Amino acid sequence: MKSRTLLALLVSMAVVTVACDGDEAALSTTTSVITGTTEAPEGDSTTTTEDTAAAPSTTLVGETVTSHEVVARISTDNGDVLHIVIPEGAYTDVDLVNFIGDLKEADPELWGAEVFDDAGAAEAFAVPEDDRTDDQTQALSDHHFLTLTNGDRVIFQGPFSEFGEFVLAS
Repeated sequence: MKSRTLLALLVSMAVVTVACDGDEAALSTTTSVITGTTEAPEGDSTTTTEDTAAAPSTTLVGETVTSHEVVARISTDNGDVLHIVIPEGAYTDVDLVNFIGDLKEADPELWGAEVFDDAGAAEAFAVPEDDRTDDQTQALSDHHFLTLTNGDRVIFQGPFSEFGEFVLAS
């Protein structure tokens, strides 16, 4: 459980790093200097520095996967592969990692899983790729979140594909 928490922390840090904008902060400086006399100046010399760039704020919105439905169970020589539908929600990659980690903890022999947030996308996944309609392909692109394979390899899919893949810690 500690390694999963560490993994979740590392993934969160990666999300924050990606979310931060690399633009330089805009600074405004005003300087007034009186020169050319040997006497003390009558007016004050002022320097004003103003940081006009708002500090970037990152808000991670997410939620815990509280329920799921196994819509297909495929037995292989290596173990079962589950097709799972979770309720629609504002999930983050960390939420999904925690969910798949909990599944593995509950069933250490689990070989694979496909996670969706739409039953239609789960149905489309069962259709051979060459036979899928454009709507089925779009449903997968929007609602297929991750794949667990080989019992420990997580591959992010669809809207989470930018997070790549990793091996679950044991």
